[in-house]
Amino acid sequence: MTLIAQNTQPQIVVAGVDTHADTHVVAVLTMAGQLLDAARFTADSAGYAALTAFVASFGVIDRIGVEVTGAYGAGLTRHLRAAGIEVLEVDIPHPHRRARSGKDDVIDAEEAARKVLAGIATTIPKDTTGPVEAIRVLKVARDGAVKARTAALQQGRDLLVTAPAEIREAVTGKGLATRLRHFLHTNPDPARIHEPGTAVATALRTLAHRVADLDTEIAELDRHLDTLTLQHAPTLRALPQVGPQAAAQLLITAGTIQNRIRSEAALARLTGVAPIPIASGKTHRHRLHRGGDRQANRTIHLITVGRLRYDPRSRAYRDRRTQDGLSKKDIIRCLKRYLCREIHQALKTDLGWT
Repeated sequence: MTLIAQNTQPQIVVAGVDTHADTHVVAVLTMAGQLLDAARFTADSAGYAALTAFVASFGVIDRIGVEVTGAYGAGLTRHLRAAGIEVLEVDIPHPHRRARSGKDDVIDAEEAARKVLAGIATTIPKDTTGPVEAIRVLKVARDGAVKARTAALQQGRDLLVTAPAEIREAVTGKGLATRLRHFLHTNPDPARIHEPGTAVATALRTLAHRVADLDTEIAELDRHLDTLTLQHAPTLRALPQVGPQAAAQLLITAGTIQNRIRSEAALARLTGVAPIPIASGKTHRHRLHRGGDRQANRTIHLITVGRLRYDPRSRAYRDRRTQDGLSKKDIIRCLKRYLCREIHQALKTDLGWT
């Protein structure tokens, strides 16, 4: 009698997760692409543990694709990484795909798993457990404060334009913030609030206090960002014209995981400064890639403009390339790409990339 040996090797599976604010839906596939099962779990610690156990019940977990790992999927991503599971970031389904296949949480989760299985999803999510995440949340608060301060100043400007003559004539000084500061120590009579002049003075006093409070918030957050960027990215901060805000944005864009950005060319693509050929006929030139992180692209542009004004090397380069016949825009494009190379080297040093 011949005995047929049975395959006792555990089954290897992949999974995809469609994330939402309150619940997550996971679909599990075999390596051959067969859908094994799908289920819904709550978006909390207990739900994360149950989701992981559900996927593991079908075999050895190879990879899990998670949608929007920087938002609804952030908590699940942290949990899976802590469990030693490889997580890949999956883009949300394209509208054309949804028009053909329909819109359903299970369909979306299955598509996320198939993107992982097919090798379409290759992006490694950012690490949200280290100092870069602390820098990110502080910068979010600062950016919001700056936006609110700008709105308050604009409202103050509009009120001053239409204010009674005696109020406008009493305000002295240059600059909108300085003129608005005049109303910090005013004390309009509440009994006369029905009069337009008193109402205007009251509104301007409120806006002046709002701006002053926001100035305090911004200054405090700037101190925190300055300390954190100097502590965790000293090489990046040492580059010309790279201050705490620029360093913070570049760290947020790059993340801390080495395999997210494999080369300086990848960083150039991510920040929108990769050269793209646009030759046509007698024209042979390049423009910069218009995709990527636009906040990082803005940061690189501001650093480049600052270097052209204050950095001797950049000014010498500008003069030399101007003599070669390059336009100012082309020179700035070249400087942005070179700056990206410097930033990549600094990030490698500060973040320990190899």
